[in-house]
Amino acid sequence: MFVVACSPKEESIYIITTNDMHATIDAFPKLATIVKEYERRGTVLLADSGDRVSGNAYVDDAAEAGVPIVELMNAVGYDVATLGNHEFDKGHEVLQTMVDRSELRWVAANVGCKQPQPKFEPYATFDIDGIKIGFVGVVTTENEGFPLGRRAAYEEFTFENDYDSALSTCQAIAPEHDFVVLLSHMGYDMDLNFAKSENNGCDWVAGAHSHDLKNELVGTTQITQNNKNLRYVTIAKLSIVEGEITAVEYERIDTSSIDEDSATRELVEKIKLSDPTLNEVVATANADATHDGVANLTVEALAHYPYPNGFVPEITFYHFGGVRTSELKKGDVRRVDILNNDPFLSTVYLGEMTPAQMRKFIIDKYNSGTPERPDKESHYPYFRSDIKYEIILDEKGDATDIKFELDEDKKYRVAMGNYIAESYIDKELVSSALYDTNISVREAMLHYVSTLSEGYTPDNTIHQTEVKPTK
Repeated sequence: MFVVACSPKEESIYIITTNDMHATIDAFPKLATIVKEYERRGTVLLADSGDRVSGNAYVDDAAEAGVPIVELMNAVGYDVATLGNHEFDKGHEVLQTMVDRSELRWVAANVGCKQPQPKFEPYATFDIDGIKIGFVGVVTTENEGFPLGRRAAYEEFTFENDYDSALSTCQAIAPEHDFVVLLSHMGYDMDLNFAKSENNGCDWVAGAHSHDLKNELVGTTQITQNNKNLRYVTIAKLSIVEGEITAVEYERIDTSSIDEDSATRELVEKIKLSDPTLNEVVATANADATHDGVANLTVEALAHYPYPNGFVPEITFYHFGGVRTSELKKGDVRRVDILNNDPFLSTVYLGEMTPAQMRKFIIDKYNSGTPERPDKESHYPYFRSDIKYEIILDEKGDATDIKFELDEDKKYRVAMGNYIAESYIDKELVSSALYDTNISVREAMLHYVSTLSEGYTPDNTIHQTEVKPTK
């Protein structure tokens, strides 16, 4: 008698992660195709690392704000997600509705709620044929102990330190789990520090917040991040033999070449048609507007709004990172296009400033980060304006001066978005020289384009220039 030895059967668990989708509903049909393909290969867990909203009026301005993205996540089959800073943008009640309408588990080890609901688990366990996979969630507390955003949005919540919560929770659950994933909305630099911590208890940091594109092993911990807007997803393949994880492989997929799932596309189109007012034509573009052109349009809108008490700005600033419509094509401009440019419900600050005061906040922001590793908002003309100015650079690439064609002894009437006033300008100066009008940037833009009877002709020029030292 001959005995034939059979190799143990290998099975696969696939963990698919996304991050910073920012309500990009048009990417969901491709994501659905990816999920279905891997479901044919093995068991799939689908996870998200935060910032699912704030980026698309079809989601953010729906009758139930945020719910359309939740409906799509339910349809595609998400299992678990953590909170991004933008999940809080519209306050407690909107977040509660999103939680109530979802079919996934929400994990946030460093978030508490002053109200009875919602309550977030610090981690979630999925037991797949005896393999225990744990997902821990944390959201950034980089803004003086809070996530980035309007402080009023966090009134009903409490926050513990992001890094400490991630480390303690991962270490606590590691002995009971075969594989631990940290769904981190802390940003890449914090993720890197976490991964370098000895005995962090974590196999994989699925990151978010900084919109990086990463897939790297740091010590014994894998760090990944998928940029934003579902342009990429990362998939971990866990190979299972006789109840043990024998190997883990990480794959990043560019979604641009993926075919769409037709049923999910139908659901997306249904969402787009649910509020006809969003598709109303509010202006005509006489040519294509680039991202820089939309930035200039935003500045022009703030400069020309009919403010109370006859206030007419002499100088207007807007931050390029807040310009969320990356282009406007020639032809009809819909209301949704304008609303999408400011999903954060920004408001306009007015007041008076000297050139020296303007110079300081421009230089401070330009020099944040380093020339070798700038942050995503530094070392380029970030503050767009309706006046020209030059950014004088030293040999290292840092700003040393700002040259205006202004009277240094004069105070100028200024307008700017609240994010500039609240994030980049000295608080004492803001309280003494600036005030929040509570007029939204959206309102100013819709008003401005309505006045352009001959259509909108884009200005795609960057009027703020960098001057490098001569050799």
